[in-house]
Amino acid sequence: MVKLNTEDDFNNLFICENLKRLRISHNLSTTQVASVIKKSRQGYLNYENGSREIGIHDLIKLSQFYGVSIDHITGNPFSNRINNTLAFRTYEMVDNELKQVLPYNINAENDDVILVRYNEQKIDFFWRTQTYHKNQVMLFSYYNRHYVSKIFYNIDGGGCFFILDEMFNFTKAQSENLIIHGIHAGTISKNFHIPNFL
Repeated sequence: MVKLNTEDDFNNLFICENLKRLRISHNLSTTQVASVIKKSRQGYLNYENGSREIGIHDLIKLSQFYGVSIDHITGNPFSNRINNTLAFRTYEMVDNELKQVLPYNINAENDDVILVRYNEQKIDFFWRTQTYHKNQVMLFSYYNRHYVSKIFYNIDGGGCFFILDEMFNFTKAQSENLIIHGIHAGTISKNFHIPNFL
């Protein structure tokens, strides 16, 4: 996992996430992508895991290979929103009494929200991120199937996750096919259907 200390580290995180997303969306292994830029598998993996900063020469090669702009690889994939603020009429418990207060705003201006709808009564919200968060419920795909679960990593880089009490194990090599999409932020449980409300 990339440690974020500076703005450069934060920007590098987007490059790591975008490289992994592009590779997986094209069903390529790290070895295949490494051969495109004439690097060892570990050399390319250092770009994807953020332990080495990618050079402009390799950025150009990869942007040509994937048919995308360099901005597509280096940019924040969740920015460029105009106004992602929702305001809700709000009541709060104040001195054991429910009182109307200023509207509560949810601002997702620089982030993205993903909904997972299980049925008409239950919806989970996820904050979009491709960064692993220990002991948190994550939305992720593994070999192009989507799951919601906590992910547990071993010291060797492999790990497991649970779906309906069934354990799925993966090795360090197989973990390259696991891509994080979001972290659980909240749940709405509805007791009855309201038209046009989620």
